[in-house]
Amino acid sequence: MLQILVPTDFSNNSYNALFYAAQLFKEEKCNFHIVNVCGNEGDSKIEEAKIESAQGLDSICHRLIRDVGNNKKHQLKKVSLCSSVTKGICDYAEKHKVGLMVIGNKAKEEVKHILFGTNAMQLVREVTTCPILIVPLEIDFKKVEKIAFISNYANPISKENIHTLQFFQTVTQSAMVPMSIDDGKLDKDGLENKNSFFKAFSKIISKEVVLPVFEDKTKTILEFVDLWSIDMLCMVYYPHHFFLEFIGNGIIKELNTKLSVPFLILPNRAN
Repeated sequence: MLQILVPTDFSNNSYNALFYAAQLFKEEKCNFHIVNVCGNEGDSKIEEAKIESAQGLDSICHRLIRDVGNNKKHQLKKVSLCSSVTKGICDYAEKHKVGLMVIGNKAKEEVKHILFGTNAMQLVREVTTCPILIVPLEIDFKKVEKIAFISNYANPISKENIHTLQFFQTVTQSAMVPMSIDDGKLDKDGLENKNSFFKAFSKIISKEVVLPVFEDKTKTILEFVDLWSIDMLCMVYYPHHFFLEFIGNGIIKELNTKLSVPFLILPNRAN
């Protein structure tokens, strides 16, 4: 059974992430861990916060069942955590062997952002045990027909990440669209990494899209997603390579407000 962690602050955007995941995996056996971080032990009003958290979790579960029906393949586990957002979620994910984390990209203005704020970047950096699926704004669920995987193949794509992509492809019955940015740095090792990835998806891979280096990478990616009708974008998080460049240049923050498809971030794992 797939263990899916969905952090929530009870905003519409965090609910939409849960709704999207429930629709995406409606035919899969899943245990949804719906997690609300309500504060730290010792806070003056922590007991009130725990009660509000429990009530909010009850409400969000009732709303999901009302919207998508009572799916017998899905179990909903309501969790109130007394911790900091990043540490609490990371520790919980590791302890419960979570296979996927799904988060919405904008939280309430009066609380710390779960995604694409400080806590979000910490989650992306620190969650090394499972992928993170980012669901933008309040998008409507639609069938995923094309998954774009972006890489410069400087590192091997781990077996775990290959399996994750194969799982998403199988669930969605989608085509895999490989995309790279031609920076002229593909050496022998990089070519081997690329060939290995292509071999793993030989039956369902589409023609590779190779883009030249542009100063405005955000615009380039967004145009690619739009022109190729991409339904899900995917990258591997490498602390010292391709992905860090995106974070350092603020591209992820820009994609937060402009990307209109879900964004799957795979953790950096060794083969």
